[in-house]
Amino acid sequence: MNKFLLFALLLIGVKFCFAQQDKMFTQYLNYPSAINPAYAGSRGTTHILGIARRQWVGLDGAPESAVLSVNSPIPFFNLGMGLILETDKLGPERNTDIALDLSYKLQLSKALYLNLGLKTDLSYYKVDLQKIKVVDQNDPLLLANKNGELIPNFGVGAYLYSNKFFAGLSIPRILQTNVDGGDLAESSLDHTKLHYFLIAGYLTKLNSSIKLKPTILLKTTQGARLSWDLSLMGIFLDRFLFGVSYRNEDAIALIAQVNINKQLRLGYSYDFTYSRLSGRSDGSHEVTFSYDIDFLSKKPNSPRYF
Repeated sequence: MNKFLLFALLLIGVKFCFAQQDKMFTQYLNYPSAINPAYAGSRGTTHILGIARRQWVGLDGAPESAVLSVNSPIPFFNLGMGLILETDKLGPERNTDIALDLSYKLQLSKALYLNLGLKTDLSYYKVDLQKIKVVDQNDPLLLANKNGELIPNFGVGAYLYSNKFFAGLSIPRILQTNVDGGDLAESSLDHTKLHYFLIAGYLTKLNSSIKLKPTILLKTTQGARLSWDLSLMGIFLDRFLFGVSYRNEDAIALIAQVNINKQLRLGYSYDFTYSRLSGRSDGSHEVTFSYDIDFLSKKPNSPRYF
């Protein structure tokens, strides 16, 4: 199979297996800022997060993603701010995103808060089909190179939370843009559509050593079926986390995380793909690290799980 056909297969897999254009991560509970700008500052600490993801291992040109994110409250102003840098590769497609999140915190009761958030986003999008090896070098599609295009966008979100539960509703990218197809007349790459996200979770204590955290994430896109994730995490001794996640029409994932201390966390997940790509892929790997800094307190906070 030549690489052009493989790239087309990957695109089909993205469309029908995920029905999404926005990037999704198995350990999305560690990275709510990806879908909801209102999360910025809600942890009460300066939170540094890194993610590396390799999807559909074994396929040439399969997606690869990397993330560096920092978010923090702004003391005395009820504000939160976050900065996100994401890079993605999918076959000949390259995309780099820089996003700035701003949130405002409302205290509804002694232990209940509501954050309202705004996201501004700038994407650098490039497609280079010349790097694909094909049988017909004169295929006019090869002329459809994108030398690079900057695409601005913005999004909104709301995030309700306490020490025991959270719920969020968001539209990360509101503007719908078409990326020009390059030198091919009347061609375009439909780059963004509206995505709606609803997330909710709850933390319950079974005994002094074990906690459980069930979570649901609902995703819908214009012209696509509803997609959803269900996950259940077990927390042992406030240090070790093990869980399972189910993503409809896509994968089942195993997740593990260790809290080195109250500030530093390391996580790993593996996706068992059961979609149409299951026979062609060895699954997906995702590694995360995070670090919390509390500049206002001399003592580390208790571990936060959302």
